[in-house]
Amino acid sequence: MLRDNIHGLELDERCTQIAAFNVALAAWKLAGYQKLPTLNIACSGLAPSATEGEWLALAGKDDHLRRGMMRLHSLFKNAPVLGSLINPRAQAGNLIEAEFHELAPLLAAALAPSENQKPNFENDALELAVIAQGLAKAAELLAGQFTLVITNVPYLKRGKQDDVLRDYCERVHPEAKADLATCFVERCLEFCSKSSGSTALVTPQSWLFLGSYRHLRLRLLKTVTWETVIRLGPHAFEMIGGEVVNVSLLTLTRCPSSAKQALATIDASSRTSPAEKAIAISSEAVIQVMQAGQLKNPDARVALEYSPSDALLQEFADAYIGQRTGDGVRFIFEHWELPTVSNDWVHFGTTVEQIEVFGGCRQVMLWENGKGQLAQYQADLARYAYASGGWKQGWQAWGKIGVRVSQMGSLPVTIHTGAHFDNNSAVIVPKNPAHLPAIWCFCSSSDFNRAVRDVDQALKVTNATLVKIPFDLANWQEVAATEYPDGLPKPHSVDPTQWLFNGHPAGSAQPLHVAISRLLGYRWPRQTGSNFLDCPALGPDGLEKFADHDGIVCLPAVNREQPAAARLRQLLTAALGTFDERAVITSAGLKGSKSKNLEDWLRDEFFEQHAKVFHDRPFIWHLWDGRADGFHALVNYHRLDHANLQKLTYSYLGDWIQQQAEGTKADKPGAAERLGAARALQGKLDAILKGEAPLDIFVRWKPLKEQAQGWHPDLNDGIRQNIRPFLLAGDVGKKGAGLFRSIPLGLKDKDRGTEPERPKKDYPWFWCEEEPGTDPKGGKDFVGNRWNDVHLTLETKRKGRGE
Repeated sequence: MLRDNIHGLELDERCTQIAAFNVALAAWKLAGYQKLPTLNIACSGLAPSATEGEWLALAGKDDHLRRGMMRLHSLFKNAPVLGSLINPRAQAGNLIEAEFHELAPLLAAALAPSENQKPNFENDALELAVIAQGLAKAAELLAGQFTLVITNVPYLKRGKQDDVLRDYCERVHPEAKADLATCFVERCLEFCSKSSGSTALVTPQSWLFLGSYRHLRLRLLKTVTWETVIRLGPHAFEMIGGEVVNVSLLTLTRCPSSAKQALATIDASSRTSPAEKAIAISSEAVIQVMQAGQLKNPDARVALEYSPSDALLQEFADAYIGQRTGDGVRFIFEHWELPTVSNDWVHFGTTVEQIEVFGGCRQVMLWENGKGQLAQYQADLARYAYASGGWKQGWQAWGKIGVRVSQMGSLPVTIHTGAHFDNNSAVIVPKNPAHLPAIWCFCSSSDFNRAVRDVDQALKVTNATLVKIPFDLANWQEVAATEYPDGLPKPHSVDPTQWLFNGHPAGSAQPLHVAISRLLGYRWPRQTGSNFLDCPALGPDGLEKFADHDGIVCLPAVNREQPAAARLRQLLTAALGTFDERAVITSAGLKGSKSKNLEDWLRDEFFEQHAKVFHDRPFIWHLWDGRADGFHALVNYHRLDHANLQKLTYSYLGDWIQQQAEGTKADKPGAAERLGAARALQGKLDAILKGEAPLDIFVRWKPLKEQAQGWHPDLNDGIRQNIRPFLLAGDVGKKGAGLFRSIPLGLKDKDRGTEPERPKKDYPWFWCEEEPGTDPKGGKDFVGNRWNDVHLTLETKRKGRGE
């Protein structure tokens, strides 16, 4: 067996040694210890470690051996990269000067010393000869053909390959070049003996259905016999967790299939562990599908269940992928980060976690009619890095009604209302709008996910796949007529995070949080006159009169204003009529509430809940002095400009300080402690007003001359950028709660991605390899790291403006 039947190739030299040891150990366990024949196991990843002249010197004057050695040197010069992809037969046909199986014994003879003689080679030459002998053995195996070839192919997408590997795959495997895995499918078939050899492979599932492999599938379905396809799916490997790889086990034989060839299939992809998958493979019933029938599938996709006689959804609808900006932190916000959604911004649909009639309507994108900052950023990318049209993708679905599909997991859907949308979702747009109810009923059923997953098992399905599935229009029209006799509902939502929400506490999923937002003067997009296609503007609802004029509402009574709880009760009564205070508080708690009244809830629970409800982008800020009985203020971030922060610091907090000073004189319990905490808070707010580092506002995409001096926030920079001074002010350097009642969000020192090249004098932080710190100067090379934890002194900012 070891001499004639078992052969092995491995890219890595150490792994080759381990493999040889394991094979030998297995033989000794079975047959007892004995001398073994030379193993047919070789490393295909070694390269000649000498010049061609030094290499040829090993052959001496033997012309036949010299030609073979020259061929060997040329063949393996890129072996560490190409490994078993090397194919001597493809590169030389029948014109191999010296057959490789002849080289190995010749080299062995040259290496072996005769009796009482030293080896023919010494020192470095001896090492070269040993390497040459190993390469000759590898070349012999690489040129061989076998009955059965088994491997778990290596996975590496084309974009991550180096130049040598990418160029080789494009030249030798043009139809399979998109992934190293599919190049190895072709290479393993070349290892097979013609008409009888088979290969059993573990490969990614994606090549069985993605459009980029269509020509490869067509050729293989026509030219080789497909024996088995077993879907293993994610969690197939003991040592690779999660859904990192999504694989199939398939067997192919290198001979044309007969017209009646049946492909045996098992689907073990739903099993959640390798052990469960192994049991399924050995115990579940085998399903047979005709190999020739796969050619009739859309794009010749290999499907385990599919009837090509069914009409496809693509006859009735098109599917479009959404936009990617390249810097979502800069260009994509939650809609409540802005006081109003102006015409510079567009609604930006995103994914949903479960099927919703209307969902994924939280975000907005800075679009500026496609001619502003985003367009300039894309031009910079094209100039310094790479060109991409992804920022305009999906335009065919803008302004049209359809079905937006989240492209991962169970493919949950929602009705698309015409907005721009991101590239984690795709929109199915009916060719005839009258078909939308039927298409919606189909897509929101379990049949849709099942049909898509039958032809595309990728972690993220392509938009093209979504409409290349069977669709019975008449059947789903009947379903739609039953479920929606009056047509699909009009766009609306009771979720305050959605721009479709009407802004009224009554009927809201979060009436208490909506009421506080209205009290602080916030209004939802449908209340501000943002008359987008999918968001018709509403008129006044009568609660406007309760809105605070400056967006500052203190929990205690200060500055001649009622305490927050009393004002909130007045608004809730107007909005809800008579209400059960405890019931309203309980409904607001994400994990239940311990508060007995609105005073307790506002002080202890509101802000943490508010941050969670609004996805860690809170627009109502609860600022305090660190004492439960101290100063607390709710502030509308949208209105917290320099003047209002001064007002908070010196009017509201100043009034509280005066009250505590008087209480201290009157020897009231706790007044002195409250006075000290309030004065400390006033000092921190005053430092934020001045904006000296590290309590400065820093926006990484703005040049030095445009960085704010002091507290002058630009709301178009987002909450994430402007909140930093308040998070740092409480305990500089630890990035904890700062001046907030609880931690509203985590700060990221660096965002993902890299920036296109920027001038060093304007953006020195992009020229820093390590964390920039305060007043960075930058290194000699542009790096492009997207640093956020940068601080600029006022002096540096003034110099940047030429002041």
